[in-house]
Amino acid sequence: MKILYSFPISRKVKSGKTKKTIKNKVCVKKPSASEVEDGEFFYGQKFNEFINAGFLTKAMLGKKMGNIMSENDEDRMQTVILENVEAARVVEFYGEAKDLDEEQKKKLEDAQKKFVSTQKEIQEWQTAMSSQFSQTADAKAEQKLIEWFVFNFSYYEDKVDDKIEHFPIFQGETFDDKRNFFLKVTDEDTKLENEDLLKSKEIFDKSYETLIKVVTIWFNKMGEDQKSIDKAMKDLFSDNEK
Repeated sequence: MKILYSFPISRKVKSGKTKKTIKNKVCVKKPSASEVEDGEFFYGQKFNEFINAGFLTKAMLGKKMGNIMSENDEDRMQTVILENVEAARVVEFYGEAKDLDEEQKKKLEDAQKKFVSTQKEIQEWQTAMSSQFSQTADAKAEQKLIEWFVFNFSYYEDKVDDKIEHFPIFQGETFDDKRNFFLKVTDEDTKLENEDLLKSKEIFDKSYETLIKVVTIWFNKMGEDQKSIDKAMKDLFSDNEK
C-alpha cells in the first residue's frame, strides 16, 4: 500500500483498574489513477442526485446572483495569485541551493513570507466564495467526494504476530456501509459495547479532523506527499492551533 500521509495518535485504554497509553499510526493511502476515476464517477452520481433533488449548479446560481465579485476584488485576487506563483518559483529556485549569499538568503526569506501570506489570502477568498455556493449541487457533491476519499483510504497500523498490518478505520464494504459506521461512532446516544467498535471509535476520535484536512489538501492539489502536505498543514492551520 502506497502511503500519501501518516501521523501518530495516542489513546487511553483501560487495563484492569488503570489506563494505559497505546500509540497507533494513522495512514492515508494514496489513491491510484483508477481509484481517482472511481471517485470521479461517484462525484458524477452525487452531482446528478443533487440536481434531481432541485439544487442549482454553481453556474446557474452565479447567473441568478449576478457578478458576485467587484472588478476591484477580481483584480486584487489576480494580483495575489500572480504574487503567490512568483513567490513559489523563488522558493523553489533558492530552496534547494547551498551556500547562498546574504542577498539570496534575504530573497528566499521574503519569498517564503510572501508565499505564506498570499496562500492564506487565497484560501480565505476560496472559503468566502465557497460559502456563497455551499448549497449548490457542485459543492454538495464535492463534500460527498471528500467523504468518499476519507472513508475509503483511511487506515491505522497495528501489530499482528509481531508484524505491522493496516486496517481500515471505517468499517464496511460500500460507501453507505462506511457512512453508517461514521454515523454510529459520532452519535453520542449510541452505546458501543463491541470491543472492535470501541477501538475504531477511539482511533476515529483522534484522527478524523486531521484526515479531513489531509484529504482536502490533497484534493485541492496543495500537497501530494508527506513533506508538501505537512507544509500546507502548517501554512493553513498553524494559526488556528495556537
